Amino acid sequence: MSKKTKIFKDQVRRELTIERLVAIPIKYAWEGWTKPEHISRWWGPKYWTSTVYEMDVRPGGVWRYQLYPDHGDGEEVYCRAVYQEVIEQLKLVYIDSFTDKNWNIVENSEMYTIVTFEEVIDGSKLRIITRFSSITELNNAEEMGMIQGFTDAFNRLEEYLITISGGK
Repeated sequence: MSKKTKIFKDQVRRELTIERLVAIPIKYAWEGWTKPEHISRWWGPKYWTSTVYEMDVRPGGVWRYQLYPDHGDGEEVYCRAVYQEVIEQLKLVYIDSFTDKNWNIVENSEMYTIVTFEEVIDGSKLRIITRFSSITELNNAEEMGMIQGFTDAFNRLEEYLITISGGK
């Protein structure tokens, strides 16, 4: 686990919170998270590729994406998120769900997700809070590697954003 990434698990609220300080201005952090040409470069675990099919970042807008392992050592994953709230450079709220290849939602896979962006002295604090429908779903997410996947994604995000921002 990266020392830069903090993990909090709340069984009562059925939430997994993953927090990361990145040495990137909030403007770049926001763009990295809300523009398909950027998010497809870092979203997902290390050695996985993300394909964005649709990304309409506004309340009611849809984000459809696929994740697949670069070396064929895992199953491809399809997801569909619907944005509930968008406050530029501050917060994204969406309901993310696993789907089949035809974008039909897999039953009981909905994850209420809040992403916050906070400007700090040396960059930005990013936080993903994912609320699950049950404790079982929370534990299943951890067992399937969600914590490591988000940690990897944050590492990839920071590396990518440093590249596009010119290292500033």
